[in-house]
Amino acid sequence: MAIGRRRLLQAGFAGAAAAALGSAPGCALRALSHPGAAPRGRGESPFQHGVASGDPLSDRVILWTRVSPKASELLGSVHVDWWIARDPEAKNVVARGFLHVGPERDFTVKVDAEGLEPGSDYFYGFVVEGIDSPVGRTRTLAGDDAAKARFAVVSCSNHPHGFFNAYACIARRDDLDLVVHVGDYLYEYGNSGYGDGTALGRIPDPLHEIVSLEDYRRRHALYKSDPDLQAAHARHPWITVWDDHESANDSWAGGAQNHSAEEGDWNARRLAAIRAYHEWMPIRDLPNGIFRSFRIGSLADLVMLDTRLHGRDARVDGQDHAGAADPARSLLGADQAAWLEARLSDSMRAGTRWRVVGQQVVFAPMRGFFGEFNPDAWDGYRESRRRLLACMEREGIDDVVLLTGDVHSAWALEIPDLASGAHGPGGSEPMGEGRSGAVEFVAPAVSSAPFGSHPAARELVEKAPPAPWVRYSNIDENGFLIVELTPDRALAEFWFSDSVKRRSADCRLEAAFETRAGTSRLVPVPLGSSSMQSAGPDRSRPSRP
Repeated sequence: MAIGRRRLLQAGFAGAAAAALGSAPGCALRALSHPGAAPRGRGESPFQHGVASGDPLSDRVILWTRVSPKASELLGSVHVDWWIARDPEAKNVVARGFLHVGPERDFTVKVDAEGLEPGSDYFYGFVVEGIDSPVGRTRTLAGDDAAKARFAVVSCSNHPHGFFNAYACIARRDDLDLVVHVGDYLYEYGNSGYGDGTALGRIPDPLHEIVSLEDYRRRHALYKSDPDLQAAHARHPWITVWDDHESANDSWAGGAQNHSAEEGDWNARRLAAIRAYHEWMPIRDLPNGIFRSFRIGSLADLVMLDTRLHGRDARVDGQDHAGAADPARSLLGADQAAWLEARLSDSMRAGTRWRVVGQQVVFAPMRGFFGEFNPDAWDGYRESRRRLLACMEREGIDDVVLLTGDVHSAWALEIPDLASGAHGPGGSEPMGEGRSGAVEFVAPAVSSAPFGSHPAARELVEKAPPAPWVRYSNIDENGFLIVELTPDRALAEFWFSDSVKRRSADCRLEAAFETRAGTSRLVPVPLGSSSMQSAGPDRSRPSRP
């Protein structure tokens, strides 16, 4: 029997919360108030949610902050100055300007700073009424001469379930070009709905499940008040996409598992979630949706997908193989699917070495690991996967690296080709060993309960039929990925943090795999070898200008 992801993980949360309550005397038990809801008091900084940058290109980057208004400004506007410089002291400013923000965008600030140099570090900040924001560091993407790109991959950051130790680790690194978040940046549930933060003093705001625009804004504000998340945003530029929990569990274009008629119109809730996301995230506003691409010279094209809200049809039951193979059902929608095929084909024809796809749900066939099959992943939309693989074979597209989150566990996977039979419509195809030209790295959860924390989940994985394309898994720990690209190989490092039940900035490297250009095979890399690169000292911590 397939086990629903929400029901499975909720059971694990209950036990973890009970244990934490018994071992954390003195923890704050009161509900957190919305950091941006009440006007700021006298002497308080207007920058309660930190600074962030995102969607870097070779010549520009989005700069973001949020101004907590005074009581007299709640219905008006606030004047905000901004600057970006070569140095954290702002002695060599390359651009500056000002704008006015107000309640129509929840007093969030977003600047597309242009005219920058490729592959260069910059520092930035904001000023309101003579008060300086924290200073952020950002970096533009490398130009045509790009020889290496190194970035973190994160997913599934659940505030009430635990501390964001993975973000603390990432904030201390100075060897990254950017952070890629592949979804579940926040969770929509009320306290104890999907993690109980009482013992840790991490109670969701608002207390109830979020449904309205104000609810989503308040939840974003809560997450952005976390010091480790603020530090990671201030240290590196981010490229993000949503998964389901930024709106509602198991969402699709026309509804969600965690939405009922009593909660109002789904489309109104969906649009509220999208609006708040664009207000509160350092993302460039685009007319056609959140799917977009980034070019890192001739080294890589990074393609970010929306497998949730744009064109996804409703999921089928976890035992309905015929429904999962229905050619009329789509995960991406026809327009996004065509766009993806065009981006991959154009990248191959341009001679770009790597095609990196940031997306939400597991692409590889995973029969038995998450129930009979996982209807929420590409396994539940097999025609969408078949069409993409057929395009890759037809166009000769290879050296594709898929980056995935969602399943609260870490995996290294080789994608079988269509001839292997592993992607077919039935439930018992032979497990062939042909390779399609793609590999997949699945990031563990930042703080959500690991998949293996529930006995039923562990039993599923242990009893799953052998799959020769599964090269590595860790279903027990929280953490993140580091991915490094060079012309010769793509390397993935699996990093794991300390227990999320206590705040820590310590992490360890457990495993690493590389795929050499042109092979689509994963080879384990010995830890400490010359192929590895560990975090260096933080040599450029920003200071105030």
